[in-house]
Amino acid sequence: MSNSSRKIWEQPWGYQEGFIAATGILLAGVLLQITLGSIELSLFATPVNTIIGALFVVGLLIVYLFFRKRKIIRWLSGVYATIPAIAIIIFLCIILGIVPQFTQTASPHIHTQNIFSLLGWHQMTSSWPFVIMCYYLLFILGLATLRRTGRKQSWRDIGFYLNHLGLFIALLGGLMGSADLERLTMTVSEGQVEWRANNRDGDIVELSLAIQLDGFRIEEYEPRLVVIETVSGKMLPSSKPENYMFKEVGNSTSLAGVTVEVLDYLPNAAIFRDSTFMNIVPMLMDGATSAIKARVTKPGMDAPAEGWVSNGSYLFPHLFLEIDELTSLAMPPQEVKKYSSFVTVYSEKGLNKEAIIEVNKPLRAEEWVIYQYSYDDYKGRYSDTSTFELVRDPSLKFVYTGIFMLLVGAIFIFVAGPKKSESKTEKL
Repeated sequence: MSNSSRKIWEQPWGYQEGFIAATGILLAGVLLQITLGSIELSLFATPVNTIIGALFVVGLLIVYLFFRKRKIIRWLSGVYATIPAIAIIIFLCIILGIVPQFTQTASPHIHTQNIFSLLGWHQMTSSWPFVIMCYYLLFILGLATLRRTGRKQSWRDIGFYLNHLGLFIALLGGLMGSADLERLTMTVSEGQVEWRANNRDGDIVELSLAIQLDGFRIEEYEPRLVVIETVSGKMLPSSKPENYMFKEVGNSTSLAGVTVEVLDYLPNAAIFRDSTFMNIVPMLMDGATSAIKARVTKPGMDAPAEGWVSNGSYLFPHLFLEIDELTSLAMPPQEVKKYSSFVTVYSEKGLNKEAIIEVNKPLRAEEWVIYQYSYDDYKGRYSDTSTFELVRDPSLKFVYTGIFMLLVGAIFIFVAGPKKSESKTEKL
């Protein structure tokens, strides 16, 4: 009987049964998600996750040893069950990449009364459908690997075992280790040493690691000039706002139908003013702001408008240059190019390490990875505090081991090449 004309669940099973089985497992996960909500990861931290992982591997071995000759086990270890399982997991991963993800401690009002949260899509990696499907794929992967051991072995099987065992270790390690993942934030002031951090619930956690902030530096882009609506502050033209980045004194540019000429520039300025008097003077001090003196001309104006504009700071106010009754010249806050923390990291194990931590340039210290997270936005470039995110993920060593095995297996298969086709004599 051809595969196209046979009935569903009639032997031999094929892709139809594979998709039905995988979809049924997915729906079971959805029902658990609707009934119980997302999995509470903290309940499965070490040693619970280790016990579960060991029981899963032992159970897999028992199933194979005692039931390997059953048709369903042979089918589960084959391509007809594997491809549908992978397809559904890819579908869930696509959803994970599209739908915003929230932590389990995020404010409930962010994603309540939402069909996505009901299905667990806002916390995909801790949802029942995702976890159950991953274990289903692990079960299939384990059976396929064990089934291969029952065949005649050759040196070419090395690539197969490296690929399958690598994927098994990486996926199982990631599932088991997600409960042990720690994300903490630590705020340190210049010249101070801090060993306490806050978890996502706001609780204080004392660490065996301490960070001393030796210095904090912010580099900013040059100031920009824009024309705005005086009342609303909206940049003009409204359809496509224009801006001019300062280059040097004496330059002129056209912005929103007016001509702006730069007359003077003070990168560090102090603003002194009262109800009748204002003076802009250069001054190196905390809180000093950028200031540009400009001349603005507009068709129809009786005389050019001339004066200072500034983006202000935590100490000094913004300054605008009024062009007419409706518009003004303004300087938006300067954009940050880079911010760096100069730190010394200590630990109870004797670590004493000086380093520079920047965005996308974290520091690895023992089992922690320290990221540049934030700073004092109120003080801006004069911030004397830095906020770090500390991440500890014990499962990474297993995930990296699995990925390394996958890469080695892929290289091995590429170098070994495909098997030579059997001769006609062997086929006969």
